This record gives sequence, structure tokens and C-alpha cells, in this order.
Amino acid sequence: MLKLAINISLAEQIVAFGEGVLLAERGGIDRRLAVDVMTASAIGSPLLKGRAPLLVDPTGPVWFDIAMMQKDLGLALDAGRRLGVPLPTTTATNDLLTLARRLGYERRDVASVHEALADLADRR
Repeated sequence: MLKLAINISLAEQIVAFGEGVLLAERGGIDRRLAVDVMTASAIGSPLLKGRAPLLVDPTGPVWFDIAMMQKDLGLALDAGRRLGVPLPTTTATNDLLTLARRLGYERRDVASVHEALADLADRR
């Protein structure tokens, strides 16, 4: 249960970071600069600092793929239903990972959600 509790936070942090980097990029900020400044800011957790290179170079190693993260989110959502705990941000993150998988990111590192968000933005 503790692993699930940790992984929902990890997934949500990575998604929020990817959203922020994409917003900065689409606003004209260089991706590397956005990643460097954001990870040096108050949001620069060890997780984000560790995953930052995978946003700068999305072809990097796969540490924890989207399919595995979504499996854990599904287990956490099941536990939340069973225990009567609402998990709205986990639900939203899970929905985004479902879209990422449909776009072919299933076996990519969860940090590649940034690229999936960019693909979604380009389709609008």
C-alpha cells in the first residue's frame, strides 16, 4: 500500500512537471532552460531532478515505463474505492497515461508523458 501511495505522487509530479515544461516551451522558452530553472526552483524534488535528463533527451533510458506506472495507479484507484478514499488527481493522471499509451508511449519512461502531451497539443 505504501508503494502505491508513493507511486501516485511520483506519477502526478512527473505529469505536472511535463505540463509546466511544455507550457514554457510553447511560450517560447528553450526546453533545456525550462528544465534547468524548474528543477532549481522550489519544485525541484529529487524525483524531478533525476528525471529531468529524460525530458531534455527523451531517447534516454527507461527507468519505469508508462505501462508499469499505470498498473500501479490502477491498483491505487482500486484501493481508494475499496477504502472510500477519493483520488481525483490520480484519476486524472491515469486518464492521461491511458491517452499516452494510445499514442504509443506504453513502453517509454513515464517522463515521456511530456512528449505525449506535446503530441496531444499538436493534434488540436
